[in-house]
Amino acid sequence: MAKKQRVETTYDSGDNNTAKKIGEVPEGDWGTDVPQKNKPEDALLRIVMDDFKAARDYVKNNYEADWSDYWKCYNNIRTRRGYDGISDDFVPETFTIIESVKANIAGGKPKWTFVPMREEQTQDTTLLNQLMDFYWDQNRMGQKTLNWVQDMLLYGNGILMVSWEDEMPRISNIALPDFFVDPTATHLNNPQEMGYPKFAGYRYLTDRDTLKKKNLINVDTGETEDYYKNLDDIEDYSGDWDKLDKDKKEGFMGSTLGKDAVKRQVECIVYYTKKKKIIVANRTTIIYEGENPYKRAEETKEVTTVIDGVEQTHKQKIPEIKPFLPFAILRNYVDQSLFYAKGDVAVIIDRQETLNDISNQKQDNITYVLNNMWQIDPQFSHLAEQIESVPGAVYPIPKGALTAIEKQIVTPEADTEILRISDEMRRATAADEVVQGASQQKGRITATEVQAQINQASQRFNTKVNTLETEGYGQLGRIMFKMVQIFVTQEMAIRIVGPDGVEWKDFNPNDYTGEYEPKVTLETTQKTLQVEEGQKYMQVHQTFAESPYINQKEYARLYLQKALALPDDQIKALLDVPPPPETPPVPPPTVSVSLKADLMPDQEAALLQKIGIPSTPHDLILASGGIPEDVADKHPDIPGGSVTSVPPPTDALGPTGDTKKGTTTN
Repeated sequence: MAKKQRVETTYDSGDNNTAKKIGEVPEGDWGTDVPQKNKPEDALLRIVMDDFKAARDYVKNNYEADWSDYWKCYNNIRTRRGYDGISDDFVPETFTIIESVKANIAGGKPKWTFVPMREEQTQDTTLLNQLMDFYWDQNRMGQKTLNWVQDMLLYGNGILMVSWEDEMPRISNIALPDFFVDPTATHLNNPQEMGYPKFAGYRYLTDRDTLKKKNLINVDTGETEDYYKNLDDIEDYSGDWDKLDKDKKEGFMGSTLGKDAVKRQVECIVYYTKKKKIIVANRTTIIYEGENPYKRAEETKEVTTVIDGVEQTHKQKIPEIKPFLPFAILRNYVDQSLFYAKGDVAVIIDRQETLNDISNQKQDNITYVLNNMWQIDPQFSHLAEQIESVPGAVYPIPKGALTAIEKQIVTPEADTEILRISDEMRRATAADEVVQGASQQKGRITATEVQAQINQASQRFNTKVNTLETEGYGQLGRIMFKMVQIFVTQEMAIRIVGPDGVEWKDFNPNDYTGEYEPKVTLETTQKTLQVEEGQKYMQVHQTFAESPYINQKEYARLYLQKALALPDDQIKALLDVPPPPETPPVPPPTVSVSLKADLMPDQEAALLQKIGIPSTPHDLILASGGIPEDVADKHPDIPGGSVTSVPPPTDALGPTGDTKKGTTTN
């Protein structure tokens, strides 16, 4: 349910200080688009339709015919002919180029990294980045991104519209011919910069039943009310109806409802300014009027935080969010003075048609060569209509009366020209064969030459990728974040999908006040950087792999990360090697001492004590290391005897399996 908007009685189409009040618009010619009515909303209706008509006329006069040709060219439909023969083939080179470029720059999911704009913004943005990932997944942006990029490549501009519905941003593709914008605008980047549109909007088809089903809850009464008004007053539009983009494309394919759709459907024009949102049905009736919801006034509110386990309440200033238009535009070759940019098809469409002409000439030439033309002796001309060029035919004319007109085959020359033109088109769009993944078939080419081609193409691709990251996704990220700041007023749980499965985390909007700038890195860029880093580490691997001056474990971690692009969890699993099992201590050898002298036990103990072997009077099997030779040399008075070492058990031996041999003393 949408929050009810308060309807105002003033209108401002830009930044003018003086608003136009209803009833102050002078009477006059309403033109063919808007019939004059006796309603208080007529003046506002006229303002909206005048802006819409100005925007539509600008596009019709400068771009619309070309956009139609670009779409046809991509879909293998002829737009112009220099050769009108029998064959009418279309070489799908433009389609191949667009698809190759699109796949190279639009593949993959963006990595969001929001960075603070001021020093006091110290909050970790990891959770904010994860929230944007969640919204991205919920909008199923894979195909929408491809369409966005495709429109940029075809027409020069791709349009995404963002709205706040069901407690999250909803992202939709807008067909370029159904989008309209202030003709004096030059960009959609920053509402505070010169050249930002005074108005923008789009149109779509729906039906009355769908409009009647949408409602809202009155926050004052709690009752459900209709979202749209004046639905019973909607008239069937009888003016010059210009087809929507869908109708035009279906017309090219031979399938369209045409004007019959007007009887069953309603055309809605959604019109935004910085202050207003207005919806017009069938160009005759205002069915919605309210404030632009995408703004926020400055306020101060009490915020509760937990510090060291203690809840503390303090006042926090919530800064203003200036009103903005909810559209993100992606532009290709930009002229800073113009809002609409140039696409790749504009660069190659003429060469595409020349390619088609030469290919058709080649086909006709082959047809003529394989199906000869004939000349007949004039005296038998009356039989010409009876002669058919079929195998095994018998003709009632003498030999030599019918001869073939030889025609030279031009296929080799045509093939050379076709290859030349195709190369021109690919170079013009940086869609080189190497980038497309096609093998080199033009003779021998060195690895250095291939790498040079790749590098040259990559530079131009990088320009497109950078445009997508900064201008396209940058706009989109700023819009989504501002909507979060405006509409998310309480803490909420968000779903995080990671390597360990699904977990839920609490997102507090009060943690992210002020402006945060989105830095976007596409998977295309990430993979390119990984390859470059990997090549660097591969080159120096042999140098540092055995160096004693390098921390080998840390080097191994960087190598696995940069060269092989392994995720952190896999790297950790590889490097966390368990320590080897501990070797049990080797017990000292057991020493057996036998004495030839007949001594009393106390004398034996004293003697062994003297040579450094502790003993008890009655224990002659001693756990000791044996009698050192130097001890025996120093004590010649020791009665004759022998000391031998008894080896320990086999499993107690050291790494070499050796024990120290004992000595013998006489």
